[in-house]
Amino acid sequence: MNLSILSKCATFGAVLVVALALPADAAPPAPARNGQSGQWASPQVLWEQTCARCHTTGVGPELRGRALPQEYVVSVVRNGMLAMPAFPHSAIDDASLSDIARFVSTSRLPKPAAKH
Repeated sequence: MNLSILSKCATFGAVLVVALALPADAAPPAPARNGQSGQWASPQVLWEQTCARCHTTGVGPELRGRALPQEYVVSVVRNGMLAMPAFPHSAIDDASLSDIARFVSTSRLPKPAAKH
């Protein structure tokens, strides 16, 4: 048997063992939300904890400084587009989505970090 195939099988087996060892209800840490309304604490927090993971690392395009229409941002967040997943109401409520759409639409592109 080819060693490459054995290696892949061993890797898959290790991943499967780890996945099965996790509790069924294991989930990532809860986002910073306002406890009273269930909404995100602020558009900045929502950006940093959700959007920035892709849109500041090169996975997705930089959105800040592009003056994207708020309606467009809302539509893409709710429905997804290409590699961008859709975010249901359970992940981002309507009020927070409106806030983040305004944040993205009016934000400026941050200045590049100084090189040392």
